[in-house]
Amino acid sequence: MNKDGTLNEVAGLYCGLDRFEAREKLWSDLEDSGLAVKKEVYSHRVPRSQRGGEIVEPLVSKQWFVSMESLAKKALQAVEKGDLTIMPGRFEKIYNHWLSNIKDWCISRQLWWGHRIPVWYIVGKDPELPEEKYIVARTAEEALVKAQDKYGKDMEIYQDPDVLDTWFSSSLWPFSTLGWPDESAEDFKRFHPTSIIETGHDILFFWVARMVMMGIELTGTVPFTNVYLHGLVRDSQGRKMSKTLGNVIDPIDTIREYGTDALRFTLSLGTAGQDLNLSTERLTSNKAFTNKLWNAGKFILQNLPCQDDEAAWKALLACKSQLNDMDSMLKLPLPECWVVSKLHVLIDAVSSSYEKFFFGDIAREVYDFFWAVFADWYVLSLDDKYSLGFSICIFTTLLW
Repeated sequence: MNKDGTLNEVAGLYCGLDRFEAREKLWSDLEDSGLAVKKEVYSHRVPRSQRGGEIVEPLVSKQWFVSMESLAKKALQAVEKGDLTIMPGRFEKIYNHWLSNIKDWCISRQLWWGHRIPVWYIVGKDPELPEEKYIVARTAEEALVKAQDKYGKDMEIYQDPDVLDTWFSSSLWPFSTLGWPDESAEDFKRFHPTSIIETGHDILFFWVARMVMMGIELTGTVPFTNVYLHGLVRDSQGRKMSKTLGNVIDPIDTIREYGTDALRFTLSLGTAGQDLNLSTERLTSNKAFTNKLWNAGKFILQNLPCQDDEAAWKALLACKSQLNDMDSMLKLPLPECWVVSKLHVLIDAVSSSYEKFFFGDIAREVYDFFWAVFADWYVLSLDDKYSLGFSICIFTTLLW
């Protein structure tokens, strides 16, 4: 088949016919010759273009491929040896399955936009010139010099019209942005390899695995040591957001209605590798939480000593420095001792969660402490003391 949907010379009598006309003509000829057996309705999936809705037909064409087997083997070994850690760990199984069953990668695309494939074909008058001979080079000037040195001066070159698969270009991102291939570049020496990359679990193979393969092959090391995979944001029913379903939640509209902090906090509650169902109920609840957080902050700031009161601030800071000491903390009044001890428990839990990359747990731990311990218990316990004025230890606890 030709690119315009007509049949090529291999089709013989049907050469030049449109694909649909050719099918009708072929069936008619089979009937006329008595070779047709039967005609029946058959339901099957017909692939269509996402943009124009046109029927997509398989087309035999020449493409550029990368042999992946040796690259995949090194990427698998990186995880086996502990050079690369994937979080959550269950995605290692998916990573290993993909790379253990990898196929050669077609990296050429017939698109208008993208990085041009750095290949130039040679056109010359010499009949002995090999057919479809090509030169690989960084620039057209370099390609012409190489071609003329090898095949003589009487020739021209033209660049392959195809562009690189966007995932091929993206796979070079961790080091191509740092001055590579000049590995002595300051940015390359300082930032490569990096410690962690954070991305969606849906592109573990398309992007992450390919960055790992390219990094090892071209620089000799993994481009990062940790991969943190977040989930996808879905609608309240767990469906993927799409214009067709009409369930897309615009972040700008969401921020206008619920506030930036409410949206951020809602997203931070997600668990690594698990999709997050975003609903108005969640946003409403977290808007109330972030408002409570702001109000508590204003309450504290409004009741602190005046900035000019040096004596009060000196006493306050002196007391604050003692809250890390167990003996000094136990001398506080019972409400202050209790809430500070709860805060120390929170600090330990949050620190542990940070080390494990459990960011959703951190958000939930902060939520539980602030709402149940600080706001609903400790701050409310201060109502009776408000009219009498706060003591230094109360000020210190509020700041702490």
